Amino acid sequence: MKRGHSIAQGKERRLGIWEKYLSLWVVLCIGTGIGVGEAFPQVSDILGALTVANVSIPVAICLFFMIYPIMVQIDFSQVAEAAKTPKPIITTLIANWAIKPFTMALFAWLFMSVVFKGFLPPDVAKSTERG
Repeated sequence: MKRGHSIAQGKERRLGIWEKYLSLWVVLCIGTGIGVGEAFPQVSDILGALTVANVSIPVAICLFFMIYPIMVQIDFSQVAEAAKTPKPIITTLIANWAIKPFTMALFAWLFMSVVFKGFLPPDVAKSTERG
């Protein structure tokens, strides 16, 4: 069998341009963000004001679109097609926004107030109850 070939398909799998140059895209996005922030400082204030319950809506939207394709294991060229099937999107949103915050609060309480109780001052352990 030749290197790079799949047993099931018999075709060579090549990285797409997004995957192949991911580090470059990250550096370009960081540089663009810094440049926009320096050139237009008011953009930062506008985006910073878009929060609900201390959650940045622009960041939440960008994280969702960054993580969702990986979670459902589709390639980036099929992201638009994913919007046509809302069930996995809704399931992901419910799991990430309705279930996970409570489980993370439970873990924070468990570790800070029970597991590490003897190692932490009481005020630090109690801080998990206030967030």
